Amino acid sequence: MNARVTTDRDSPWFSGHFPEDPILPGIGLLNMVADCIAAAKEETIVMAGLGRVKFRKIVRPGEQLDILATSDNKRDQYTFRITSGGQDVCSGIMRFTPQENPQVNNSEVMSNEISQTITRIAAIIIDELKLEDVTPETFDADLDLVDEVGIDSMDLATIALVLRDEYGIRIDEDDYPKLTTVRIIAEYIDNKLKSSE
Repeated sequence: MNARVTTDRDSPWFSGHFPEDPILPGIGLLNMVADCIAAAKEETIVMAGLGRVKFRKIVRPGEQLDILATSDNKRDQYTFRITSGGQDVCSGIMRFTPQENPQVNNSEVMSNEISQTITRIAAIIIDELKLEDVTPETFDADLDLVDEVGIDSMDLATIALVLRDEYGIRIDEDDYPKLTTVRIIAEYIDNKLKSSE
């Protein structure tokens, strides 16, 4: 399988990686390879593993890339190589598994991710407020943090700082009044992380 792609200057991959000196992150390169293989197979597949991956060259916006992927003897395993102007950019092995019902599976993954975030936020709140007789697993994610838990603006500011460091996101002070429950905070963080990808 061969493909030629040009890196889009407006791609969100570049926005989070050094706006003053944008480069395409490694995950962006691997995503291109996976998309090309999926398109060639004409079916929905899920990346199951990587091996021997090497990154050799920085990729800039507007750069033309040539992708070569060949099927190995093993089913759903491909050896790939990306070049730019004859120079090696990235190479490795990519393994896949078929995904028969991606919508169900994707929703399950999203649900698990949100559940993990909810548990982590609950743990942070319990720790910061020194709450007793409650665990992250038993904390009601829909409790109103101000009216039912007793969090004040200072507590929320402290928790926001911890969450910023934990997830590498910025929580605007104007958004504080909206963050009324653990579930809402988890969804807020999830949206922030997705918008920065």
